[in-house]
Amino acid sequence: MIKLIKLMVGSALLALSLALLIICLEKKNPEKTAAWLSFLALNPLLGVLIYLVFGCTPIKKSLFRSKHMPGEQLPALAHQQKQAFSEEKIYIQESIDAKGLSRLLLGKAFAPLSRNNSLTLLHNGDEKFAALLEDLEKAQDHIHMEYYIFHDDAIGRQVQQLLIRKAREGIKIRLMFDGLGSRSLAKNFLRELKAAGIELQWFLPLSFPRAFLTLNYRNHRKLVVIDGRIGYLGGINIGDEYLSRSAKYGFWRDTHLRLEGTSVHTIQETFFNDWYYLTGEIHRDPRYFPKEREDGEMLVQIIGGGPDSHYESIKELFFTMLSTAQREIVVTTPYFIPDESMIMALKTAASRGVAVKIILQGKPDHKLPYLASSSYFRDLIPSGVEIYRYQKGILHSKVLTVDKEIGVVGSANFDIRSFQIDFELSAVIFGSDFAEKLVRDQEQDLQDSLQITQQDLQSRTPLLSFQIALARLLSPLL
Repeated sequence: MIKLIKLMVGSALLALSLALLIICLEKKNPEKTAAWLSFLALNPLLGVLIYLVFGCTPIKKSLFRSKHMPGEQLPALAHQQKQAFSEEKIYIQESIDAKGLSRLLLGKAFAPLSRNNSLTLLHNGDEKFAALLEDLEKAQDHIHMEYYIFHDDAIGRQVQQLLIRKAREGIKIRLMFDGLGSRSLAKNFLRELKAAGIELQWFLPLSFPRAFLTLNYRNHRKLVVIDGRIGYLGGINIGDEYLSRSAKYGFWRDTHLRLEGTSVHTIQETFFNDWYYLTGEIHRDPRYFPKEREDGEMLVQIIGGGPDSHYESIKELFFTMLSTAQREIVVTTPYFIPDESMIMALKTAASRGVAVKIILQGKPDHKLPYLASSSYFRDLIPSGVEIYRYQKGILHSKVLTVDKEIGVVGSANFDIRSFQIDFELSAVIFGSDFAEKLVRDQEQDLQDSLQITQQDLQSRTPLLSFQIALARLLSPLL
């Protein structure tokens, strides 16, 4: 009995100590603080362990303090362009707001603005893999690939065999897999790649005990660079489900980009920064950054985000777009877990008379984020924000458009994880021509969706309301 009392007292003291630590470390984020304290109250011992794995800010800072490659080019180039903006040497035709947004990305995300780009919008996995396989086949010098999920299935094997053949032809190939998302890859699959001379790296692999410190931080990027001239980014990983071949998920709606032009250099720099973090290797050979060609006229900024960033660059991008919108905002995202500032930006935009529409999953691939997203409807719908659930299949597209003038496509969801925790990569495209293409896709998605009404909220069962409330409590931790 005495031992039990001592254990209970010890647990209480441990929980109290951690509670004070959390309050000090998370003082800038009251929502997250409240979520952690609630979880700690429910289970002190488990709460301590989970906080160390998923929430400890000092661990994050120590993990990624030396991630950036020495001599990195992006900050210097971004600073030069920011100065050119001040001297009126750079002109973005669309609007004053677009110019301000571009300056923000130069200063906060070190994202250079490039003009000579050609973009292809890929509406699904069929289009993405048809284009990618053709480009891989034509590679002349090198191939760099970085994926959150890479499956050993039909499309995964097709990509693998093509890469093996290209490596044997003398093409330099580097592959990077996320340690969690691609954990199911079999040893023989990897062994075949290595035997062909392909370099492989795992981003924060699940090796214990270090995994307790790194599990929460994932590389969510899906990027490819071919010969330094062609780049890919977006929401589509390597797997059969992205081709709508999964019996579990069925039709899969997603968005990806194929890019040519100077913007590819930024994607390449992003890859090499991640590669440096894993290997210590620095790559500055001109072959990886070929001389600019006049591939097109589209204005693009490539923006990366992650726990190594000095600023929450993805969040600041979204917040600025919401705050400066004049006519229309359309958000397409599978996972919707905004913080208070983003909720306020959406509500304020709607109150200003901006048409705000949010398209979310109707059929979830992950249940808890689906429930958590439902908890925000009561905050937004009364303010005039329209919310839709996609009905045709799985919605995995990550697109934001504003006023049919600016569009964002990438790997980042509209959630706290993409804003603060995961490594993401998105393209900001300035210009009504391309933005209108994105809007046409969103309009089709709206036709394939059902709008959530006030009556839907009132008809929730007590059990569903409890599940949603619990998911909301945990939402800052997801």
